[in-house]
Amino acid sequence: MAQRSTEDTIQRVTSSALKVASMMSSPIVLNTPEIGAGRFAPTPTGRLHLGNVRTAFIAWLGARSSNLRTILRIEDLDPKAIPKGCLEGVYDDLDWLGLDYDECPRLGGPVGPYRQSERFEQYDGILERLNRLGCLYPCWCSRKEVREAAIAPHASDEGPIYAGTCRPAQFSPVKNLNDLPKKNGRTPALRLSVDRAIELQGSQTVTFTDAVAGPQTFDLRKSIGDFVVRRVDGVAAYQIACAWDDLSMGCTQVLRGNDLLPSTVRQLLVIRLLNLPEPQYGHVGLVLSANGERMSKRDGATAIEELRRTGTNPATVIRHLARMTGLPDTSDLDHLTDAFRICNLRQSYFQADVRTGSLGENKR
Repeated sequence: MAQRSTEDTIQRVTSSALKVASMMSSPIVLNTPEIGAGRFAPTPTGRLHLGNVRTAFIAWLGARSSNLRTILRIEDLDPKAIPKGCLEGVYDDLDWLGLDYDECPRLGGPVGPYRQSERFEQYDGILERLNRLGCLYPCWCSRKEVREAAIAPHASDEGPIYAGTCRPAQFSPVKNLNDLPKKNGRTPALRLSVDRAIELQGSQTVTFTDAVAGPQTFDLRKSIGDFVVRRVDGVAAYQIACAWDDLSMGCTQVLRGNDLLPSTVRQLLVIRLLNLPEPQYGHVGLVLSANGERMSKRDGATAIEELRRTGTNPATVIRHLARMTGLPDTSDLDHLTDAFRICNLRQSYFQADVRTGSLGENKR
């Protein structure tokens, strides 16, 4: 995405749902429906494959079995990176499988918009609130510099733990988030200081009970480090967008792959700094390709679009998804909803070939 100009950024106003301009010091009031929600939130940079469809399947069953609203949210912080036809392809694939949603970009709903690219003003308001807490600071480091100065390796998409090169000695709000100076021609990103978060919360750890994996404890300094909350192009980072979307949409249940467990820690930290209610999180094992690697959008053989094109029956796919989830061998979604229990989900990794019917499980 092209860098947003300073003038454009200044002109943007915070969403009325936040009322940040006149009520920054007051608590955030979440105007969400009384009934909670579960959600599936894909980034449609490619067609859905068996791995992310299994996540959609589990999230859908979790919400339906708990009598929650079902939300399809599109995580398109970089809308220009979404190939033509991919978003409609997501709708088509889910419709083909019979996974329907109460709220989505196509249908709308009480807590929309349901595309992140249409929610930037709300994210700016959340960043300003975190700034008022003294949690944010500008960072001019390049990715290469962050890697070279890293204090520890890190396996998640967040990269290595930040060494604190740009971290200020004292915590205080940044004067103007929309007018940060450049250094050596670089526009800064914004990072959240875990040291400041620790000071505010009185604890160096984030602890929570995962609905699938059980009790979890992460050391903020050793495992997380200061993370980016606004990119150099002025767009809020994924952790901010995802945390706020779940809160403002009333998502009380978040079921997703265990590759996102480190992201959950960051999102929980943001939620706790905002003093808002937390969703129930559960992280399930990923589906692996036939060669034992994590499935990606490049695995055309497992793309739902390809299965549809070659005449695979959607009931066959649903039955495979059910078996991978430890559910009865049936394609009846009502039956599967009745049988679904979050407590029975596993963190195992699975290998599956929907065409041949083979199904393997690799326990961690």
